[in-house]
Amino acid sequence: MSTNKTFDEVKKELKDLPLGDHKFTDIIKIITSCTTFTDETINSFVGAVYEEFDSTVPLDELYVDLTYQRKLKLLKILQHLKRKYNGKMGFSKEKAGHIDIAIRPNGRKYVWDGFRRAIMALLCNMKEIACSVYTHNPNISNLKARQYEAELFLARNDKNETMGAAEIFFARVAKGEEQAKEMRSVLDRANIDILGLRPGGKQMGGFAFVEKMLGYHERVEGEKVTKTIEDDNFIDASLSIQSAWSSNSSVGSYLVCALANTRALIKENDPTTTEGMLDKMLADYAKNNTQKSLTENRISNKPLESVTYNILKKVMKKNGDAKKLSGLAADDISIIEDSE
Repeated sequence: MSTNKTFDEVKKELKDLPLGDHKFTDIIKIITSCTTFTDETINSFVGAVYEEFDSTVPLDELYVDLTYQRKLKLLKILQHLKRKYNGKMGFSKEKAGHIDIAIRPNGRKYVWDGFRRAIMALLCNMKEIACSVYTHNPNISNLKARQYEAELFLARNDKNETMGAAEIFFARVAKGEEQAKEMRSVLDRANIDILGLRPGGKQMGGFAFVEKMLGYHERVEGEKVTKTIEDDNFIDASLSIQSAWSSNSSVGSYLVCALANTRALIKENDPTTTEGMLDKMLADYAKNNTQKSLTENRISNKPLESVTYNILKKVMKKNGDAKKLSGLAADDISIIEDSE
């Protein structure tokens, strides 16, 4: 077993795997290159043995398509394997059930549900795993096959409380959902990277908030959608923040949306202040202040209005107009000012 990488290096390599197809055995090579894994640790994991009548698939034939799958969390996998059942650590076929695979027209077998279980099985030196098989129409393209697998993945997983809004969006993009595709275009233009969809872009948390503000969230049938932030304002705000805090690897979700909101308010209420002037004010502010200084003091149920108020007051020095334009009540503003 190759042992030349630290646990953090292996985690980063797994996180940075490019979107697209990967063979499971290649992923296992990355994991077992970690110096943390001694032969004794790996050998302590007990695999499962299946009966002749069980429907199984050889693990060395499996692929995963990271275009719609969630990132692999190595620590959680190890925690699962270290939980004892029947006095032993390892793989429990009863708890794992079966994985779901789809056979594409090119003959490759893709795991669309059960990515982590298959990895755990391989770490337990298993050769096969129980499976349920779906065979794609042989006449469809690889793209259509991927989109249908993403649809199946979403149907199985998007109501799972452990699946975050960004992960659901990631799968919606792979599925080809129109709203997700439109939001991806906005994020690309804003140079924001969500789960590897724009390599080299800035990171951004708080995805559910942004998705809702832009009106591109997953919609319930008949839902009336309110678009609070316009796409162009969001894009310009993101690029302005990235320019002002050029050394930061991330942009704050509340800050981007609030700056976009501020841009809209200024266009409507203060035509003498140009967008270029606002960008310069932000750049000057950023020389001695962090992004956090504009987002930490806010009303929990009014984050957009609160951070907009902070921008108007601290960056643009509008004081009285900050109160009037932010949309906050006097009591809310008192809470913010008291916490400064």
